[in-house]
Formats: sequence, C-alpha cells, structure tokens
Amino acid sequence: MKSRYTILICILAALCLVQACAALTYEGTITTNPTAVDALKPGDIVSEVSGTIKLPASGDQTFAEKDSLDMYTQLNNAKWSVSIVIGGIENPPKTFGGHHATIDGWELSYPLSNYEEGVKVKFSLTDGVVPPLAPSGDIILFRAQELDSSSNPVGSSVTKNGTVINTEALKPQIDAMKAKLADIKASIDEKSDLGVDTTAALEQYNNAKAALDSATIKLDTSPAEVNGLLTQAGSAGLEAMDALDQSWAAMTIQQADDMINSVNGLVTEFKVNDSLKDSDPRLVPIINKYDLAARSLSDAKNLFDQKSYPAVRSDAAQSLGYANEAWNLSLSLKQELGKGFALPGLPNLGAFLPILLVAVVILVIAGIIIYRRRMHWDELG
Repeated sequence: MKSRYTILICILAALCLVQACAALTYEGTITTNPTAVDALKPGDIVSEVSGTIKLPASGDQTFAEKDSLDMYTQLNNAKWSVSIVIGGIENPPKTFGGHHATIDGWELSYPLSNYEEGVKVKFSLTDGVVPPLAPSGDIILFRAQELDSSSNPVGSSVTKNGTVINTEALKPQIDAMKAKLADIKASIDEKSDLGVDTTAALEQYNNAKAALDSATIKLDTSPAEVNGLLTQAGSAGLEAMDALDQSWAAMTIQQADDMINSVNGLVTEFKVNDSLKDSDPRLVPIINKYDLAARSLSDAKNLFDQKSYPAVRSDAAQSLGYANEAWNLSLSLKQELGKGFALPGLPNLGAFLPILLVAVVILVIAGIIIYRRRMHWDELG
C-alpha cells in the first residue's frame, strides 16, 4: 500500500515538474512583411509581424493567474492587435501601441479541465519602423515572455529577430579598410624598389582591393554582403603583408649568402694561389668574420622556417655586416699580395717585383750594348 502512495506522489511530482518547465511556444510560423528581414536598414518599415503563441499551463489553470504575458518589439511606432483564443474561439482583439503589449494573467487563466487544449494568443504587429540610430546587428521584431508578479521572466521566451545593416556605420569601416590597403600598397612598392620579389604580396593585395571595391558597390545594392566582403578584404590584406614580409626576409638571406660565397672564393684563392695557411695572421681575422657571418646566416635560415621574419632580417643583416667586413679585409690582403700581377695557377710574384724590375732594366741595357757592338763590327767589315 505504501508503495502505491509513493508511486502516486512521484507521478504528481513529475506532472508538477512538467508544468513548471512548460514554456511559451509558437504554433505554426511567424509571418513577416517583408519576408526577408536579414538586411533591414534604419528607417525601414516592417509592415507586419504576426503569428500565434500557445501558453503554458500552470497547475490546474491554463495560465498562472498572477503572471502576465508581455510582448515586445524594438521597432518604433508599432501597432498591436492581440486576440485570446479559448476553446477554439477567438475573442475580439485588443489594440496596443508602442514597444510593449501586455495581457494580465487573470485574462488568460481558466480551469484546465474545461480547456484541455489550453489558451492561445494571436498577435499582429503592424507598421513598425527600424530605429534611425539602430546599430548593425540583430533587432527584436517580436518577443513574447511570461513575467511573474515582480516582472521577472518565467521560463524561456519566443523570439523573432531581424538583422539591421546600418550603411552609415559601414562607411567608416570601408574608409578605414581603404586607408589600410593604401598603406599595404605603399609597403609593396617600397620593397619592390629595394629588389624584393613582391609577386605573391601583390596578388593578395589585388584580391583585397577587389573585395573592398565590391563592398563599396554593394553598400547601396546589397548591404547584407558588405561585412563579409570587408572581412575578406582584411584577410587578404594580412596575407599580402605576410607574403611581403616573407619575400623581404628571403632577400636578406640571399644577400648575406651571396656575400659569404664571395668571401669564401677569395679565401680559397689565398690558400691555393698564395699558399696561405688558416693560421696566417693576415688570414685569421678574415676567417673569423667569415665564421661569424656563416653562423648568423644559419640562425636566420632556422628562423625563416619558423616564420619569424623580423628576426630573420635582423640575423641576416648581422650576417651581411660580418661578411662585408670579411670582404673588405680580403680586398686589402689581395692588394697587399699584389694580386693584380698574379696569374692563375702560379705563385704570387708581388714580393719579387722590385728584383724583377731591376733584372729587366739590366737585360735591356745589356741588349743595347750588344746591339751597338755588332753594329760597330759590321761597319769595320
């Protein structure tokens, strides 16, 4: 017997829980005019928002007597027509004006035993105007909410939203994007003059500009697409700058690499043609600078793989600086060794140049003396 009472209590508790969790629901769909409300502009007129709401029961009543049904819109100058439907019979409509239309609970509360299908409310909102200063984003065309005696929400609401596209608010965004792309184009031109390969960056810039141009045109013809196009332009602009940064970093690496290779060529020449050893005090500072340059260049290449392009340029510039110092030292040593008189594959003769010059002079004088003697002998017969 006790178990039966326990089961009955559980059933009653479950029924109460269902009633407590009951919420407002739409019956059918909400109709709007215009049908498409995803691209409203400030000042647009929404001539109609209409539909039917099914109310939640409360205990043995069709609705909580102490609560109220509040209907709300963010549209200005709205005119409301609201009818209560009980037992399938629609009562004469009530009219309201403004943002709210509220019906007290006692008008909606009837014995549930007499009206098992509950109570419904038909509404029609007409001639609503989108506020002139409405920001871009969602706008509540219609919202129904049950409120308790303290005007606190009960359960969940039912809502029909539209979307406002404030073209006046979009214009500054378009102007800001134009200025940003102008800066990107100036950076591309500047790096191009420095010899940077700007092909990839220019391609992304052109994509960004095409999206921005389209956004400018659609501002008047299809404003709902403008935000998406501005996002597209911004993304392409960022890709353009990233491509430019990458190409610039690659060029600095190549410049350092070329100079290091040039220094390496001279060092090899010194070792082969002049038989200089790594320990030669004239070659040691050159090799040291060369090693520093090679180490910095290796760091730059590693950072390039990590896409740390500003750090790449810093290390590559440092590498180029060391390589230039090594190059200048190499030129000085080349001049010191008299490289201008050396023949490929032969040892350097610069140190013996004074002796060679004296020998040449002696040979010339001897030749003249011999020539004169032969001429004298010929004259004597």
